[in-house]
Amino acid sequence: MNIQLTFVISFSFLRAAMGARAYSLFLISLLFPLAALAQVRSSVTQVLTIEVKPITKIAVSGNPGSLVVIDPVSVSDVSAVSDRNTRYSMLTNLESMKIVASINESMPAGTQLMMKLESTKGISDGLVDISRAVRPVDLVTGISRGSDLNQTITYAFAADASAPEIESASRVITLTLTE
Repeated sequence: MNIQLTFVISFSFLRAAMGARAYSLFLISLLFPLAALAQVRSSVTQVLTIEVKPITKIAVSGNPGSLVVIDPVSVSDVSAVSDRNTRYSMLTNLESMKIVASINESMPAGTQLMMKLESTKGISDGLVDISRAVRPVDLVTGISRGSDLNQTITYAFAADASAPEIESASRVITLTLTE
């Protein structure tokens, strides 16, 4: 699409004072810089630096209910309860990642806390004993790039006949997406 602009400038007071030739030269001298700018082409370059940093995000939603052992099963002398009310989502742009869990304080003698994370991007290690995992233990390994959304976390708590009565207590479980 070509657009042509025409400028008409009238200086009648100058026309009377100048001759036609002088008036034309005056108009050309005013318009020449505009015409020159319209015909000159210029370009510039810029250097753009781009970078993608490693992404390792993990989040949980929901909280497990209280895991309360009421009475041992008569056949095995072990009673267990479980909860599947918690979900997690993770996102990474790295390969060969894993999710590990740790607990802030070991579980009391005669009890066991297990944890399982479902995964579509890695290999779940199934129910993993985190009872004494003050150092991280693997829950999911071999995670590839991408996201794993709204995956189920299962907690299982068991107590055997040797476990003493335990007042209500809490533990902090830390999940980490790492290499």
